[in-house]
Amino acid sequence: MAFLTQRRERPDPADLDLRDGTVTRVAQQKKDPERASVFIDEEFAFGLAIDLVIQSGLRKGVTLTAEQQRELLTQQETYAAKASALASLNHRARTADELRQSLSRKGFAEAIVEDTVAHVEGLGLVDDAAFARAFVRDRFNGRGYGPARLRQDLIKKGVARRTIDEALAELAEAEDLGAEAREQAEKKWRSLASEEDLRKRKKKAMDYLVRRGFGFDTARDAVDAAAEGEDDAFWDAG
Repeated sequence: MAFLTQRRERPDPADLDLRDGTVTRVAQQKKDPERASVFIDEEFAFGLAIDLVIQSGLRKGVTLTAEQQRELLTQQETYAAKASALASLNHRARTADELRQSLSRKGFAEAIVEDTVAHVEGLGLVDDAAFARAFVRDRFNGRGYGPARLRQDLIKKGVARRTIDEALAELAEAEDLGAEAREQAEKKWRSLASEEDLRKRKKKAMDYLVRRGFGFDTARDAVDAAAEGEDDAFWDAG
C-alpha cells in the first residue's frame, strides 16, 4: 500500500555506513533507562532497547560485523514500531489502515509497518470487523448517524467494503433505522417551526437527514411522518 501521509525521516539500517568492530562499552542511558548506548571501538555506535541488548548478548569484548550491527538496528526499528503501535492502540481502537498511517508518519519503513500490523492483528489488538461493528453501533446510538454516513466514515478509516457491508447489515437487523430517522425528523421539524413555507421546511428537514446518512426514501417517510396533518403538496410537486 502506498503511504500518502507526511513522513518523519528515520535512518534506514540498510543505508548506514557501518564497519566491523568490537564493543567497548554498553551503558544504560540516563534520559531513557529502557535504552542502552552501544560503543564500538570507543565511539558511540547506536542506541538499543535494553531488552534487545540482553537478548543479543551484547557486552564488552563482543565483535560485531557490519551486517550484525545492521541486523541489530533493524530489530531496534521493529521493536520501536511495536512499542509505538501498542501506545497508539492503548490510546484508542484503530483500524489496520489507521495504524499503518500512524506508523508511516513516524517514518518506519513499509516492511516494518506491515510486520507490525500483522503482529498486533495476530494478538487480536487490531480487528477491522470488530472495529466496524462497534463503530456503527456507537455512532448510530450515540450520534444518530445513518448507514450512508457510517459507510463513508469507515471507508475513510480504510475498512474494506465487504467488512463495512457486514457491519451495516448487522446494524439493520439489530436496530430500527426508520424509527431513528423519524425521531430525528421530529426534532428537526420542530426546530424549523419559524419557516413558514412548508415546502422549504420539508426540504431543509430532508437535507438534514440525508446529510446524517439516511437514504432518500427513509428520510422522506420520516419527514412525512413529522409533517403529518400539515397541508402541502411538496412530494407531488415535481
